[in-house]
Amino acid sequence: MARTNESDLRLNELFGSKAFRIPNYQRGYAWGERQWNDLWEDIWDIEVDNVTEEYRRHYTGTIALQEINRNSVPQEELWFVDEGDRFFDVVDGQQRLTTIVILLHELIKVYPITEERSALMKRYIYRKKESAETKLCLFSYKKEDKNRQFLLNKIFEDVSEILPNDHVNVYTNNLLLAKNWFKDKINALSDGEKKDLLIRLQTALAFDTKYITDNLSVQAVFETMNNRGKPLTILEKLKNRLLFLAAKLPNDHVDILLLSKKINDAWRIIYDCLGKNPNNMLDEDEFLSAHLTLIRKPTDYVFSEQVAEKKVFEMFCNRSTNYLLDYSRSQGDNPAHETKVDYEKIENYVLDIAAFVPYWYEVVNSDDVRIKKLLLQNSSKEMRLLLAELLMFKASSEEVSLADSCIDLLLKIGFRNSILGLNVLDERTYASRARELHQHEIALSELCLDFQTKLEMPCNVDAMIGQFDYLFEYLRGNKGFHRWGGLKFFLMEYECYLKEQKGDFEHVSWDNFNEINIEHIMPQSYEANWEKEMENYLGEKVLTEDERNRAQKIIINTLGNLTILKDAKNSALQNDSWNKKQGRYETGSFSEQEISKEQNWDKKSIWKRGCKMLDFMANMVDGLSFSEEQKKKLLFVSDKYFIEEESSKE
Repeated sequence: MARTNESDLRLNELFGSKAFRIPNYQRGYAWGERQWNDLWEDIWDIEVDNVTEEYRRHYTGTIALQEINRNSVPQEELWFVDEGDRFFDVVDGQQRLTTIVILLHELIKVYPITEERSALMKRYIYRKKESAETKLCLFSYKKEDKNRQFLLNKIFEDVSEILPNDHVNVYTNNLLLAKNWFKDKINALSDGEKKDLLIRLQTALAFDTKYITDNLSVQAVFETMNNRGKPLTILEKLKNRLLFLAAKLPNDHVDILLLSKKINDAWRIIYDCLGKNPNNMLDEDEFLSAHLTLIRKPTDYVFSEQVAEKKVFEMFCNRSTNYLLDYSRSQGDNPAHETKVDYEKIENYVLDIAAFVPYWYEVVNSDDVRIKKLLLQNSSKEMRLLLAELLMFKASSEEVSLADSCIDLLLKIGFRNSILGLNVLDERTYASRARELHQHEIALSELCLDFQTKLEMPCNVDAMIGQFDYLFEYLRGNKGFHRWGGLKFFLMEYECYLKEQKGDFEHVSWDNFNEINIEHIMPQSYEANWEKEMENYLGEKVLTEDERNRAQKIIINTLGNLTILKDAKNSALQNDSWNKKQGRYETGSFSEQEISKEQNWDKKSIWKRGCKMLDFMANMVDGLSFSEEQKKKLLFVSDKYFIEEESSKE
């Protein structure tokens, strides 16, 4: 018998004769402190009715439920159905309901009246089979959901549940944070306040319950009814849209239930991947816009999150044929339009996006040092798109070698692109290449050839000199090489080069790249301990006061005077004298150790080291070489600021 929708249900009525399950295609638990605090404040803001002297009803939102067929209930839980109770999927309202159950559990655990505690636990958390130890959780994820065991073990404290090895993700983290947040709030209450809180929860919270009887009605779009809740993401809205459109397809020749399952399965994969690393949860909207860039042409190089939302709902609407297929500017007089929404269009889209998401995750969580280096050079959406596509091809045994070759060439392009004046590939075209690969418009072999051709372009050293010269002229901070965006990456590559020569263990690594500091060896504030070295450089020249100031900035910020530090401790050296710095450098990075071998750190040492680093740069870039005069201009701008000629001969 179909259940009718119910309004104004109290909590104990909502839970009466029911067990709730979260379908595994739904996003995991995503509420945070703002939503927890809103709920907590709402509960304590409920007032007493002057007439009834009871707490006034507080509308808490709509819960949409679909009864689970007996055939879909796990064998070990059928006793619950046999006793006259029912299982329901929570189709809408799971975030709110999850939060309330966590709050209830923490309150019941410490409820001051012992004799009521077990009854409350039985009503809201666990039910036991008569004359048996079998325990059934009234609110849980489905059995096949990877977060179920975490919920039971860590949140509802059922130690009989064994946690899988990969039980930690952003959603399990959120569950644990919610548990601890409410635990702290409840522990701060007096016994009287705890009793009052339970009364408020059981008698004042009011729910509207919508029962869905038709399997396909589940696909309707349910927006959150609580304006203070967490709104649905674009990805969630799109899933609901696809399910809704699938339900409306003519079912005489297509299996709509199978298509719905494919949609739900795809979204389960997406949510698993995006939330897999709790320390680096991937943005849903950015992912959606990235994938859309692979299957449709944007106006620019990639879809922004805002434009992607507009476009994806044009693709999947009843009037899709009214909209252009691509947003590119040059489409001719008769541009292509979107096809109508049918089974094949929905199926192709969901299978494609589900196949792509594991590689989007792998890009930013890769153990491949080449991938890490590329993202340190350029973490743009365009670069990540191309890398994800290359990883997809690499997953095919037939394409491993070519994919690896493309990544190696891309790393060389990235290094060359980081050097001012030597750019060979506009980074925004990475997305175009990714789309061409995805749509099989080019082969990997063609991409490799294209990359190789780009790397064979002649190096314009004069353009490079002009670009670096500008960094010494820049009015908002004429700091030369220290202002170069690729400096830290270059210094780290130079460090790796020194390591290869030494064959020793590494002192710094690409994994802690963001913690590495850059040091001026002769410090910017040189007056206290480096006056002699500076005057030794300036005293050999006839300069105006403005030229002296510029000369000071040049020698301090030239390439040879800059190094990476092994750790933050050495940064404490800052303005210390050379004798103090030299001693500390001896135990630092390979770059620091190399510097420490100099008896003095002066104009000659800076020039010599700068030349060595430029030679290293030339070895890293095919076709790049520097004459003595070009080195002077790169490192010291002009002869006016270069050291005396005899210095270069020593």
